[in-house]
Amino acid sequence: MNNLTYGLIVEGPYDKAMYEALIPRICERNLSFKTRPCGGKDWLIKNFRYLLRDLENVLQGRPVDKALVIRDSGGKDPTAIKTEMEERIHGMAFAFPRGVKLCIIRRTMETWLLADAEAINTVAQNRGGRQIQEVQGTLEEIHDPKAKLRSVLSEAKLPYTEPVCAEIASHLRIDHLKYRCRSFRTFMQSVIDC
Repeated sequence: MNNLTYGLIVEGPYDKAMYEALIPRICERNLSFKTRPCGGKDWLIKNFRYLLRDLENVLQGRPVDKALVIRDSGGKDPTAIKTEMEERIHGMAFAFPRGVKLCIIRRTMETWLLADAEAINTVAQNRGGRQIQEVQGTLEEIHDPKAKLRSVLSEAKLPYTEPVCAEIASHLRIDHLKYRCRSFRTFMQSVIDC
């Protein structure tokens, strides 16, 4: 069976690294990616429809199998952001055999990386770091998940880099993530819906 190719439109390189590691785990299969990092939320919002058109021809004139546009909410109302994005592509048809999904992450993708101390500890062990305790509380209410993740990684003696984020994502326990971060369930459904 040929691998599916997913087109990802994301905010930046950290998102690219994390989602390319996490999405195959959700789908429980190997995937190929054509990813378009945007350099931030504003650029993504202004240009994602043009990047979707690009993904329709990226495989030697053919479209990717599925396109995901993934944006952090940054504390704003995810529903309002999604509505704005839907309005920007209203009336447009796309050639993706498995469709296009707009995914708004509650807070930021770093929220999900904070959800599983076991994943962080596995990476720390592999890289000669220290073990940490589980981050307590409602993760999706943390106002600055990126700062919190940097603090947790510092405690684990890990750098906050794209490879470290990808490695943590590759060890996240999906059921644990669904339990700790309610918005992950919606994202997961968008990834597997066809």
